[in-house]
Amino acid sequence: MNFTVLSPIWGRCHTGPLWIAALLAAGMHGPAIAAPQAQRYLPAEALVKEALLASPGIDSARAQKEALNLRAQTLRTGTAEFTLRANLQERRVNASPERLHEHTLSLERPVRLWGKSAVDGQLSDKTVALAEITFNDAMHEASRELMKLWFVHAQAALGLRQAQQLVQSATQIHQLAQARFKQGEIARLDLELSQAEQQRAQAAQQLAQAELANATSALNNRYPGLPLATQAPVISTADTGDFAESQADLKQAFLAQNHELNMLRLEAERLQLWAQRARLDRLPDPTLGVYSARDRNGAEQVTGLSLSMPLAGSVRRDHALATLADAQAAADKVRRLQQQLGAEFDQRWTAFHSQRAAAAQLQSAADTQQRAADKSRKAYALGEHSLFEMLMIARAAHEQQFAASRMQLEMLESLALLQLELHQIWDFDL
Repeated sequence: MNFTVLSPIWGRCHTGPLWIAALLAAGMHGPAIAAPQAQRYLPAEALVKEALLASPGIDSARAQKEALNLRAQTLRTGTAEFTLRANLQERRVNASPERLHEHTLSLERPVRLWGKSAVDGQLSDKTVALAEITFNDAMHEASRELMKLWFVHAQAALGLRQAQQLVQSATQIHQLAQARFKQGEIARLDLELSQAEQQRAQAAQQLAQAELANATSALNNRYPGLPLATQAPVISTADTGDFAESQADLKQAFLAQNHELNMLRLEAERLQLWAQRARLDRLPDPTLGVYSARDRNGAEQVTGLSLSMPLAGSVRRDHALATLADAQAAADKVRRLQQQLGAEFDQRWTAFHSQRAAAAQLQSAADTQQRAADKSRKAYALGEHSLFEMLMIARAAHEQQFAASRMQLEMLESLALLQLELHQIWDFDL
């Protein structure tokens, strides 16, 4: 049976068999396997990026990035402000009716000393880096969500295709039963049995259509404008080969590029700087000022400099110690998250290779079952099989093919998620 094969952007490109040859089993010796190409079956990167940037979640991340950049600028310039003071007073001299009007104007500003300005500059740089990686993480999380919704849609499309094939097969069997009933070769019970099988397949098709409509609605509502396929992709063995790099090398690359881990690393570094800043704050900053006074109705003019400095207490010490403890806790979280993410990568790696081997075995079983179904149909036409036997064997063949197709799609999803985490596809980092 031939049907249309869909290209990565869901255009019609050529015709071929229902499913291309089964995947090579894991560990099988032979020629070198091509690098995996999950992107061939996914929406084009330009379309995905456009859909992501138009989503409300990315708009929120963009605003958060802008807020962090402004906070970084605040850290660099400092929060110290000029203070303008004005004093008006009236002087009275005893035994004299004279009243002398006097005033004082002063301008003051705290001064960052003890190396605090340099630390604030480093904090500003770290905050800018954090703003960038926070936005990249939001894009990556949205990409992962879109990919999962896309595969839910692809699974629903696969279910509909399987239901349509089941209806086609049941209809052919029912037509064959009708022909034999007219010739008096089978009883009415067998005819009604074939009709019931056709009706069951039609009901399954209606449910599959509803499931596909729901998956389409969920994806369109979340990421509108993304073109969707009406059929599940046909996966080629050449595009699902093993990675050229070792698991250890890819794991190291994954941990080096993981946004969540890098965000926590940056936050730990920022807390270390905040701890250093709090330690410097145990030395208070002086406030310098200039002032001008006009005394005795202007008979005396006074100008000068002022200097004030807080007297440090235990609060500054306790704050420095608490900030240092926060920095140590953040460093511990980095190590814990690194272990957790490493274990998750190993699980994804194992899942992909297990699914790849299982898909090959299931496809082999489906091919065997399909040959049995073809033989059963011929035997029924010759009167050597009962209708019930033929229906059961045909149903088993369809279920086996559906299981194999579903496993190949799950394997493709595991591969795509692996390549996404490794930034081999849909890499939208700034």
